[in-house]
Amino acid sequence: MRIAQVTGFLGSGKTTFLIEVAKELNLRGLKVATIVNDVGHINVDRKCMEVHGIHTLEISGGCICCEVQGTLTTTITNIYMSYRPDVILVEPTGVAIPLGLKQAAAETVKKMPNILEQSPIITFVDAMRIDKLMNNVRRLVETQIIEADAVLITKVDAVDQKRLDMVIALVRELNPDVELLYGSSKTGQGVKEIADIMLNGKAVVYDLTDAEKRFDKKYGE
Repeated sequence: MRIAQVTGFLGSGKTTFLIEVAKELNLRGLKVATIVNDVGHINVDRKCMEVHGIHTLEISGGCICCEVQGTLTTTITNIYMSYRPDVILVEPTGVAIPLGLKQAAAETVKKMPNILEQSPIITFVDAMRIDKLMNNVRRLVETQIIEADAVLITKVDAVDQKRLDMVIALVRELNPDVELLYGSSKTGQGVKEIADIMLNGKAVVYDLTDAEKRFDKKYGE
């Protein structure tokens, strides 16, 4: 069973794109479950998923990457025991960072050896709003890109080449060697590629303690 987590600020297109990915995985004969992480009172993402017939569970009360890691492990265990999916798609809150997601997944994998495998962490970057986000939540957006295993630039159908080149340059400046993909939930671009990564890709392995120290050194408390 693969656990495939994505990150990206609110509005980056995670939910609509993951619905298309889930459909693609279903077409390949695979059983898919999703976990949505919400810090509010009403989880619109979960309702949106379920409208499309995707088996979905909700984790609320905090962010997976820092406050509810144990809840993630419990939820995945329950999904495995009751549903036995091939892939679990995890959509955390928009403030989640890859390092925290890796830590949460690593803890879960440790408790489910030979059953669960972690897919690469994919950061969604909104081609239409990235410059505005960098002005308002720069630290978060930079971290989501720097720590990503792969980056998906979303909404590429809605921007011209000049703007797309600007977004690519921004991502490459922060993470020069990251695998870069382009996606649109409207046209289906990138859906098969992301499904392939989730099924066959290997999460970048590094010392999580050292990574946390680097994060603290750069950003502090």
